[in-house]
Amino acid sequence: MKNMSSILIAAMLALFLIGEISASGNSGNTESGKAITFMTEAIKHAEMAKTHKAHAEHIHKHAEASLEYVKKAEAEMIENENTGGREHITESLRHLVQAINHAKAGHADIASEHITDALEEMRQFTIQ
Repeated sequence: MKNMSSILIAAMLALFLIGEISASGNSGNTESGKAITFMTEAIKHAEMAKTHKAHAEHIHKHAEASLEYVKKAEAEMIENENTGGREHITESLRHLVQAINHAKAGHADIASEHITDALEEMRQFTIQ
């Protein structure tokens, strides 16, 4: 009887642990999860660019980093043949390129406006 109780307790513990593992899931490793992770990084860099409104060289640096992460998110979506949110990716890429170009020219205010628009598109992508 004592062995039966031990076996039952061990079985219940194993089931509990298996349930916890499967409940935690692999959200960061799913096809859209990776794209969202890349987009989250892009948002972080874009927000950093936005905090440097008056400094074109800082906007340029962070906008380029953000652009790289958006490109990675786009590649992930294409690789997994997922077309949802493509318009937001395309628009955020367009705004980031414009922000970079204006930052290179020293137009921090215009670059900052494009960063704001890119951020809106990136956030729309993540909530889809």
